[in-house]
Amino acid sequence: MFRTVIISIFSFALCTLASVYAQAPSAPLMDGYNHTGVASCATAGCHGDQVAGPGAGPVVGQNEYFRWRAFGESGAHSRAYEVLLTPHAQRIARNLGIGPAQKADECLDCHADNVPDTLRSERFQISDGVGCEACHGGAQDWLAFHRSSADHALNVEAGLYPTEDPSARAQLCLNCHLGSGAKNQFVSHKIMGAGHPRLKFELDLYTTIQQHHRTDAGYSTRKTVAPGAQVWAIGQVSALQRTLDLLLDKKISGEGPFPELFFFDCHACHQPISSGLKDLSWRPNPLRPLGPGVPILNDANLFMLIAAARGLDTVLAERLENNGRALHAASLQSSKQFRRSAIVLRATTDEMASRVLSADFSDPAMVRAILREVVDASLAERYTNYAAAEQALFAVQRLSADLELNSTEMTTAIEQASNHVQSPSTYDQIRFRDALRKIETFLEQ
Repeated sequence: MFRTVIISIFSFALCTLASVYAQAPSAPLMDGYNHTGVASCATAGCHGDQVAGPGAGPVVGQNEYFRWRAFGESGAHSRAYEVLLTPHAQRIARNLGIGPAQKADECLDCHADNVPDTLRSERFQISDGVGCEACHGGAQDWLAFHRSSADHALNVEAGLYPTEDPSARAQLCLNCHLGSGAKNQFVSHKIMGAGHPRLKFELDLYTTIQQHHRTDAGYSTRKTVAPGAQVWAIGQVSALQRTLDLLLDKKISGEGPFPELFFFDCHACHQPISSGLKDLSWRPNPLRPLGPGVPILNDANLFMLIAAARGLDTVLAERLENNGRALHAASLQSSKQFRRSAIVLRATTDEMASRVLSADFSDPAMVRAILREVVDASLAERYTNYAAAEQALFAVQRLSADLELNSTEMTTAIEQASNHVQSPSTYDQIRFRDALRKIETFLEQ
């Protein structure tokens, strides 16, 4: 018997995503379906065919398994379990006292498709890492439809997770790439202190890197395809919503006077200590009424959302700025005031989400206006910390790609900006800001 996932009907006007799922589907890790394992997808007649040549399938390329297994970043999901076997991961697990990393749920719930034993079919292997069903949902009911029918709606109704919808995809990806309220899916400051890397995420970039299918005419007929710039904006608004939800979740953030340190900008505190003028990196930030030595909330997604709002709705952009400034100020006040300010910003972010979903991101002029805001000097003044500069660079890369701004001059300017955001220890805001000015010059031509 199928579990029906209620979705709203997608309505596209000029390639604009105008509605979202009325009810978010269950995450694959908790969908309650049997997971059949990667082997059920990797046969020659499905997604593991190399006989007729890569990408030669009649409906899909049928080489998706090999793209998932590829070397480099594009195959990171397939090697997620293997990472747990490395000395670094084992050291983290020892520091936390949780036993071998490859057996600890604290690690497996993001590094593998760690469904309960009762939901693992005979061919299932935990060592497959973040396999097909970790993102697409347990195949118990949809596998038969998936093989025999191109009707995507039937597959979704039977439990296939709708990853083609950027809002649903963002919610799924954020579970591991930012965190969720589910047990074992939040990388606390304690876990990072034990050695876990800092989390970072940008939906459009990560989608592009991990994409293992062709977005051809056939795919676009079967499914809805949102413009890349809209995927970027949805990722930013979803990340800020998730951050605020976790911040307001007392099980995650704690009930003490000071929130979980995960929510703060790592490099606001973890800076080189030096007496040399050249090495002093602290600078005032127009959005933060805070002085040096104060823990700073990670506001990188907020900066990007302000840039998007400036291109869509200037009144909403001003409210986001004011709400963000109030939240920073409240971090030095009472926990009650802090939570109240977070709730206000969350409500404004919801309004921005609706605005992003209804906007026409197929309009190059609008996307160009948002990109111009990202590199604008007044916003670049706020990229005082590495996390904000990192997101700004991602935005420049993704939005310029969407606009097909691939001239030699533009490519060179973006590479120069990238050179200044290679590492938190070498980040130079002044040089990065100067590089953004060059990009702004090309946008004005």
